[in-house]
Amino acid sequence: MSQPAHPQERAPALVHDAAAAPSMHNAQPWRFCYFQSSNTFHVRADFDRVMPHADPDTRALHLGCGAALLNLRVAVAHGGWYPATRLLPDPADPALLATVQLTGLGSGDSDLASLYPAIHERHSS
Repeated sequence: MSQPAHPQERAPALVHDAAAAPSMHNAQPWRFCYFQSSNTFHVRADFDRVMPHADPDTRALHLGCGAALLNLRVAVAHGGWYPATRLLPDPADPALLATVQLTGLGSGDSDLASLYPAIHERHSS
């Protein structure tokens, strides 16, 4: 397996893949922040995109963010890294839903990486 590109070079493409996730009314209620010093993404809920009448308890927002998190993990594994994931890492920051650190070299044939072709097969009605 060839050496993957440096994470900062691939960060925009990884976010593009993550953002292909489904969300209620395609609201895309997430934000991604990449920290080069630690090769870590923060996956944050964007509460400005809440739909208070259709999603009063933010359940759909959290489901959409979970789908985006899965897509990010799949894209990271496909890129050749291991996606070390922490859920709800800071109780004082409820918008921070997860962190994904790109650690070590992953296996190109992992279960996550094999899901990569499905990311952009999703279509909205």
